[in-house]
Amino acid sequence: MACLELDGRILIIDVGLSFPSADMPGIDLVLPDFDYIRSNADRVEAIVLTHGHEDHIGALPYLLREIRDVPVYGTAFTLELLKGKLEEHKVEDRCELHLAVPGEGATAGPFVMRFLRVTHSIPDGMAVVIDTPYGAILHTGDFKIDQTPMDGKGTDLHGLAEEASGAGVHLLMSDSTNAEEAGYSLSERSVGPVIREIVENAPGIVVAACFSSHIHRIQQIVNAARANERVVAFLGRSMHNSVAAARRLGILDLDDRDVVLIEEVDRLDPGRVVVICTGSQGEPYSALSLMAARQHKWVKLGEGDTVVLSSSLIPGNEPAIHRVVDALYRSGAEVFHMPADAVHASGHAGQEELRLMLSLVRPRWFIPVHGERRHLQHHARLATEVGIPADHVLICEDGDVVTVGERVVKGERVQAGMTFVDGLGIGDVGGEVLRDRRKLAGDGVVVVVVTVDAHTGEVVAGPDIVNRGFVYDETSGDILEEARNRVMMSLEDSAEAHVVDQSALQQNVRRVLGRYFYEVTQRKPVILPVIMEV
Repeated sequence: MACLELDGRILIIDVGLSFPSADMPGIDLVLPDFDYIRSNADRVEAIVLTHGHEDHIGALPYLLREIRDVPVYGTAFTLELLKGKLEEHKVEDRCELHLAVPGEGATAGPFVMRFLRVTHSIPDGMAVVIDTPYGAILHTGDFKIDQTPMDGKGTDLHGLAEEASGAGVHLLMSDSTNAEEAGYSLSERSVGPVIREIVENAPGIVVAACFSSHIHRIQQIVNAARANERVVAFLGRSMHNSVAAARRLGILDLDDRDVVLIEEVDRLDPGRVVVICTGSQGEPYSALSLMAARQHKWVKLGEGDTVVLSSSLIPGNEPAIHRVVDALYRSGAEVFHMPADAVHASGHAGQEELRLMLSLVRPRWFIPVHGERRHLQHHARLATEVGIPADHVLICEDGDVVTVGERVVKGERVQAGMTFVDGLGIGDVGGEVLRDRRKLAGDGVVVVVVTVDAHTGEVVAGPDIVNRGFVYDETSGDILEEARNRVMMSLEDSAEAHVVDQSALQQNVRRVLGRYFYEVTQRKPVILPVIMEV
């Protein structure tokens, strides 16, 4: 999510979300911190979306709870995917959707924009160019330079080159995701023959897992099924939504005769079926994970069946994916996955494509975007290799404010970071709650229940000690019994000292047990004293 300010107005480029890492227990989604937008809501002129992936549009429904009556620009498929999200969140009346046509432009307040087509792992990706008094700012969105794209609509190299003429591109902001990958990204067409051969040689059912938005990959799986006289069944809500949107726009070539409901699969010859589903990242409750655990209602995998994981491994997801792959092998199925099998082509530009973009656009200033710090650093190095002066390359992080003038410089920072979505709660889980959850997961919890006389502080009942995730009661009963004795002594000392304040008693119990538990276990469980007064 980037904010461009001109003449006191704000243009937002992309409003994406991310997914929780392993150290965020209980978190469902991670949103950008909207604090700056919230405090400047009256200055937001428009929002432009480069493409329809979750990490570029997924947080927009949440932002629209904060602002309203804002124009949103996106290509046809991007808007088609967005409509379902806005309806689901009941915010469809809070924005105006405007179709952005690559090769054309639009004006929103002081922002004069031009849209250029780029290829990516989703149809209808685009770069956006915004005019400024110093020259254009070009944001590539996510892109690759595929010379043989599935839909015949390649990255608009001619349009990019034209932007370099005249006043030229003052500042380029370019996708850095594959900045560590040498050479060129494979063409999407390279995946089709591999999948077709796998389907052709598969004796039983074929399950192909990929991202639901990767319509060109889905098209190639459908083509492979057709070529081998198989029908296809789609599985997963997001898969159904994306396929329906693509078919409405005519992006996906699929005949109704080629499709069966997933409920009908178990009545068909397995050798005549291809199931296209989500779950290629090992998500715990996805269709593929349920199949791997042999718990799926409609698809039971076994000897002779084939599974294709047609996606890359998102960093951080490796352990979950490996668990699913191992479970699939245990089921008896044959599994094809990256990097062992060429069943995926990245949607992001490799180093040579990034060099080509830099050389074609010839920006005076450069900011690498969209990647981890190491990706940004590698992309910055590529920029200096093609002739951009090192002092004209800025590596920025969330919250950095960049002033664009004759020179492009970093200034003061604004508040930025992450907002956590947990169930229906948005932003009510912060660092302290996550820290407690991690501590609970790591060392467990001990609850001490004791009843004391409200006037004297003497123990009337208890103390009872209950633990979860700390020690096993049956084998560590002596530890818990000694803990009970120490709590009793602490409370007796407090009673003699006429300490009856509940918070003071709780603090004493925490201190005594915390010291004891660390002595005997080298662990620090969460200790919750419950003091009841009578």
